Amino acid sequence: MAKYKFSKSSRLTSKTDFRTILARKFFAKSSLMTLYIAPNSFAKRRFAVSVSSKIAPACGRNRLKRLAREAFRLSQNELADGFDYLVIYSAMLSKRSCSDIKKIALSEVKQSFIELARQTLERFEKRQNK
Repeated sequence: MAKYKFSKSSRLTSKTDFRTILARKFFAKSSLMTLYIAPNSFAKRRFAVSVSSKIAPACGRNRLKRLAREAFRLSQNELADGFDYLVIYSAMLSKRSCSDIKKIALSEVKQSFIELARQTLERFEKRQNK
């Protein structure tokens, strides 16, 4: 049976971790989010999410963060071990109304997250093989 946990050790919290992921420049974009990945020295997956205050009021931003964390938690067994994942929601969401942002479903976020993770890992492997 698969484990569906999101423990403290699976979270990215420090600024240095964020800078390391962004400096590696392995990313993929969708209309909903941008996913950055970077290999880590641990044998586990770690995750963080960032939402700009320009996108929505606090309740909307918190909902987007909860959806991203849940998408990671449910799909982490499909992801590669030893990588850090950073989700940054698209600035294009700021053009949507708050009620439209509240209508974003978990299935939409999860599907986008898995697809972006697959694309980014393929790019990473191609670059490593060169």
